[in-house]
Amino acid sequence: MRSFLGLLSAMTLGLAAASASADTVRFAVFGDIQQETPEGHARDLALADAINTSDPEFTVFIGDIQGGGPCTDQQREEAVEVFARIKGPLIYTPGDNAWTDCRLPGKGDWDPLERLEKLRAALVPQGQSLGQNPMKLIQQDGEYRENARWTRGDVVFVTLHQPGGNNGVYPDRYAFEEFERRNAANVAWLKAAYDEVKTKKARGLVVFFHGNPGWDQIYWKATAYRDFKSLLAHEGEALGVPILAVHGDTHTFTIDKPLKFKDGRTKASHVTRLEVFGSPHRGYVLVAADPRNPELFSFTAVEMKK
Repeated sequence: MRSFLGLLSAMTLGLAAASASADTVRFAVFGDIQQETPEGHARDLALADAINTSDPEFTVFIGDIQGGGPCTDQQREEAVEVFARIKGPLIYTPGDNAWTDCRLPGKGDWDPLERLEKLRAALVPQGQSLGQNPMKLIQQDGEYRENARWTRGDVVFVTLHQPGGNNGVYPDRYAFEEFERRNAANVAWLKAAYDEVKTKKARGLVVFFHGNPGWDQIYWKATAYRDFKSLLAHEGEALGVPILAVHGDTHTFTIDKPLKFKDGRTKASHVTRLEVFGSPHRGYVLVAADPRNPELFSFTAVEMKK
């Protein structure tokens, strides 16, 4: 274990708080663990141990517990072991590789909804998170209980089931009908989070989801992320608080402000995007939400070296 931790390298970005305060919330985010080998699993367990050394209030796994190989139960079982290693609460949101892609050639010709139900049974407990010390969550009623919400330190946190691969939409009727239900649920859940921000007079909002929504495209482009980006740009601006959008999917650690309004030129300055590390890079990002920070959010990226 010490050999892994001795190889950690940390990089701090943004304005970090000089000291912690009672209102500061520290949480960790990671995702896209896709090295499907015994060695890869051992490194994922070491990554969980490394996250524990940062002692975050909670950790969010941003999606994709496996790579492009066949969909099997083994990857899900190994993910359960990794998440159980986390000492604090662990919140899981699904990616595409472990369910929406499972009907594709080479993935095993599974029923994606069967795969999704297995994920829910193993990784989305009723009313609470995973981890050695679970915390209570508000979950969306109905089909998509993986959509969760909680509040810490005057910041509202929300997960949306929004995977990569154009939000799970493939050119067949089955996929489109499922997407319509899930997209409607996501829109309603994000609006509910906005209402929570207003009611509680929160200082900020953090939105967790898996799929890269195509930040370089203007929001009304005909993709399955269009409704989400429109809500983030317009109703999100009206909230008047910083919004942090956290995702994975394209495996490129990034912090920027990429969202544009309808004119395609004006950036939405209220939205900061954090994309976490992804395979073959292994690491996590520790985020601090400090009300004394003018930007509210600051970031420490920790990448594990081989």
